[in-house]
Amino acid sequence: MLAMTFLRRPGTILALVTIGLGLNLRASILLGPHLHDRFAASPGWYVALIGLPVLVAALVRLPVGVLTDRYGVRVMLPAVSLVGALSVAGLGLARSLPAIVIAGAFAGVASSSFVVGAALVARMFPYGRRGRMLGIFGLGVAVAVACSALSWALDREGRLSALVLAGLLVAFAALSAVMIREPAPAGGAGSVVRECAALIRLASTSSVTLLYVVALSGMVSIAVFLPVHLVTTLHFAWFDALAVTGSVVTLASVARLVGACYPRTRLLATCYGVAAGLSVVVALAASSYIQVGAIAGIALCDGVAGGGLLALIGRAAPPGSAGAIMGVTGAAGSLGALVPPLLIVALPSHAAAWSLLAAVLVAAALYVRTSDLRVGLGLPVRFRPEHSPTTTTVAVLGEPDTRRGAAAVVARLAELATNDELLVVYGVGEQPGRGLSAAGLAAGLRARLPRHSVIALAVHDDPVQLGRDALHLVEHFEAGTLTIAVTQVRAQDRVAADLSIYLQADRVLAVSYDPASGAELFAVQ
Repeated sequence: MLAMTFLRRPGTILALVTIGLGLNLRASILLGPHLHDRFAASPGWYVALIGLPVLVAALVRLPVGVLTDRYGVRVMLPAVSLVGALSVAGLGLARSLPAIVIAGAFAGVASSSFVVGAALVARMFPYGRRGRMLGIFGLGVAVAVACSALSWALDREGRLSALVLAGLLVAFAALSAVMIREPAPAGGAGSVVRECAALIRLASTSSVTLLYVVALSGMVSIAVFLPVHLVTTLHFAWFDALAVTGSVVTLASVARLVGACYPRTRLLATCYGVAAGLSVVVALAASSYIQVGAIAGIALCDGVAGGGLLALIGRAAPPGSAGAIMGVTGAAGSLGALVPPLLIVALPSHAAAWSLLAAVLVAAALYVRTSDLRVGLGLPVRFRPEHSPTTTTVAVLGEPDTRRGAAAVVARLAELATNDELLVVYGVGEQPGRGLSAAGLAAGLRARLPRHSVIALAVHDDPVQLGRDALHLVEHFEAGTLTIAVTQVRAQDRVAADLSIYLQADRVLAVSYDPASGAELFAVQ
């Protein structure tokens, strides 16, 4: 496992990148105020143009994530912040609508700071604290709202505040380059374009991607498009629409912290179900106050679900691939943020659009309830094997070891299988327990290692019968199959010792789960 040590205090770095995230997010949505206050854009043009920074964000988040894994946070975080600074400076200096639109669209690059910062947090904190720290990092959204309110109060036109924001981003880029210290990145061979294409293919063939889109896109969509929805549909004044949007987004960012502290798939399913019901309320309610309240409730549910899912993603991400994983999920979230306004425009009525969103949320809730392990495992991004001689390893664990941290245990075994020739000895009880079944363990490893062949075979604990069973295991093992030997939990240690002799294994490791440090390996004497 890639060890990540940081010379500066992690809390200080977390505070720095959270503030930097807020500045960058403010830069990424700065086009909206300029369109409305300086050029009085019509609602139709506003919706069309304000989506450009979101589209740019969707295009750049994945390559930024891949480059973060290759060149490190210390390089990429200042880089995206400087691009954001140049874009908002262009917004402040430009005098024509085309120039404003171009500068504002490029400001979408600044939102990729979320990908870089989340990768840093995932590497910087241990398993048990990672979800909570990612939730705190997500409070950068509240920092962006505070910046928006301050700039609205002091500089209604927005040109001076854009130049001030550009200066703050330059200062943040310099400070982050000085303060962030991290081990040299492992880097990566091959083309960045090819790696991005491989990740896109992976995401497009995974049913979990839709869940990421539903969970991570809501806050972006609300922050960008809710003001114009309130103005055109519910006839709010522009200032009131901005105030309501800012309040809702701030509450949703706090809700994201709550979800990150309690990343449970049952909570995810509940949030999606409640949000689906509230979407129906928005579709049917006649009162604007009821609609606004329901939309606020949807935002809170989305915040809790998004925080919980972000924590699960961060926990499951191998440190060396954290940038790529955050990049592909962030890109999916940005693309998903464009869906609600497109539905509202394309469908004959707002009620139809909200009803369709409710159906999607119901589907997401049902998927989470039936795919607990797969959600916890995240996307099956390939591990980068360590450059070391191949070791033959027997890993032993029992069904009780998977009752609390099944996803972490499966991910740890999958990582081990990329470096070692691995045989897993899995002990199960006579009656089904609350942990993974042998078939569930095999399915989890297949999901995490899609290019591996995985098979589970029952073996006897009687020495004579075990000798015969070992012949079949060796055949699969030598063929390169990741083999799971299933036995009784009371006999798992003895069976592992005997099979290690048949295989002439170099080591026997016990697998256990601890909430603070995740799945760990211990040598068996």
